[in-house]
Amino acid sequence: MTDELRERLARMDPMHSGVPTESTTTESSRELLEQIMSTPTKEKDAPSAPRKTWMIATAAVAALVLAVAAGLSLAGDEGTPAIQDKAPIALDAGGEDIMASCIAFSPEELANVAELAFEGTVTTVDGDTVTLTVDTWFRGGDEATEVVLNAPQGMEALIGGIPFVVGDQYLISAQGGSVNYCGFSGPSTPELRAGFDTAFAQG
Repeated sequence: MTDELRERLARMDPMHSGVPTESTTTESSRELLEQIMSTPTKEKDAPSAPRKTWMIATAAVAALVLAVAAGLSLAGDEGTPAIQDKAPIALDAGGEDIMASCIAFSPEELANVAELAFEGTVTTVDGDTVTLTVDTWFRGGDEATEVVLNAPQGMEALIGGIPFVVGDQYLISAQGGSVNYCGFSGPSTPELRAGFDTAFAQG
């Protein structure tokens, strides 16, 4: 190395020539060198575990909500039986002694003799069987949508008998499973409807 090069290097050295130095072979120098070598040159990223854990927990909760919703949907479609109408009510619309205890009609008496009372429309007449769709329940049988009457042919010829015609509307009261006659049941007229309304106004 030439003297000129030494001079240039000396001028580039920021440390003054008068500063004391220590040999690299000393124990303190070796410890300092080891510390420098073990120090990372790039800062570590901030721990991301808490955020990652939060994201995993959120995803798990969302999956659980979806699973519960799907389970409820399946239960509603397959596990829960469909609500069905109550079975039709069967009544006897004819008997051997229907005129034996005929009494005058009044709303008060109607309320006394009727366990069931409804307004319905005849949908079918098949021999002795008459089927009515219930339009309004006045008393009892609220969940049933149909009433089936056993109505022997020829009963309509008797006093107080009812000629059932498909499509016509009737007001029917019954006691002990049998239709009440003597004006307590019949075609739905304004007068009979008013009597039913009055008789069952208090439920």
